[in-house]
Amino acid sequence: MAYAPLMARIFLLAILLVTLSESLIVHWTGLAFRGGGFNWGAGSLVIFAIGALNMALFPVARSRIHAKGLSLVLSRAWILGSVAALLTGMMLATVYAVLYSGGWIFAAEDARDIGILWLGGFVVTLGLGSGLWGATVGNHRVRVDSLSFSLANFPSELAHIKLVHVTDLHIGPLLRSDRLARFVARINELEADLIVITGDIFDFSPDYIEVGCRELAKLKASSGVYAVLGNHDHYTGTEEVAKGIAKFTSIRLLRDEWERVNVAGVSLVVAGLEDPQTINWMEKTSESPVLERLAREIPPEHPSVLLAHRPSFFRQAERLGFPLVLSGHTHGGQIALPFATNHNASRMISDQTRGIYRQGDSTLYVNRGLGMAGLPLRLNCPREIALIRLTA
Repeated sequence: MAYAPLMARIFLLAILLVTLSESLIVHWTGLAFRGGGFNWGAGSLVIFAIGALNMALFPVARSRIHAKGLSLVLSRAWILGSVAALLTGMMLATVYAVLYSGGWIFAAEDARDIGILWLGGFVVTLGLGSGLWGATVGNHRVRVDSLSFSLANFPSELAHIKLVHVTDLHIGPLLRSDRLARFVARINELEADLIVITGDIFDFSPDYIEVGCRELAKLKASSGVYAVLGNHDHYTGTEEVAKGIAKFTSIRLLRDEWERVNVAGVSLVVAGLEDPQTINWMEKTSESPVLERLAREIPPEHPSVLLAHRPSFFRQAERLGFPLVLSGHTHGGQIALPFATNHNASRMISDQTRGIYRQGDSTLYVNRGLGMAGLPLRLNCPREIALIRLTA
């Protein structure tokens, strides 16, 4: 299926679900505070009116999500409100289904009215409150995750090195220089031997390249900083991003190439796969002739780490013998279910959404990212700086 028609269908489905969710909230408000909701006729008119408003506002909000000033604030508020309404509506629909199912404790009208008032009130508070929390507290949480990977054929001398992995900064309207400066300072506190960035460094607008690179230039690691480009870097302008990184930073940008790095006296190969512009962002399994070439070129006696923006290349990387693959792209979904964090929105684009995956002798780590895409909202999915130690 072509990318543009698929996205159009997804957006229409999203608008339909948001409209139904908002209609359920309005209906519950009437039941709770007026003692009566809508009949089928009035309910249909409400759904039509809310749907028409959403259809009119959605393209406006979407076009201004990368704007500045009041337009940006209003577009964010509308989109975040829509997400909160969607979460609330899904839970309200469950409440209605339970209360009106019949033949149960809530079959009695009085008990059902009490259930609608209190259970409905609970899920409305939980849903809208979760949206508010995710846009404020959740949006500002940054967690340093300490990890230790046992890898086949890795020399024991690498066991003490500190590798810091960050990804998906999306420097732009949703990540400006002041917050980026705080992230850089937090990373530098870890005193890394090696820092790697796995793509989506910038987001759409080339206006942020210079100021973003000047902050990234402050990253410190004894054996250097290495990076690859992601799909959003291509949207921003591949060559503009590459030139900015080369001009303003000492970051080594790996563009389908590899380099042998001396880390604490031990050789470690860092290979970088630049995100291909020829595949769509929802592809779950990908292959690249570049990986075949890199695998042939890298001496087999050298331990290696592959930087690949998308986790979709993991199967091919494992087949080619890369022991460790570091990726991003998914943001961990940004919104995840409690206690089931892999059940999140990014399941649409990847089977590996966050955390550690192993296949054969290879390990994949999918970082939740430091930035945002689309929604400045994180629920059960804090921003991440990964501190990795490698062991034999």
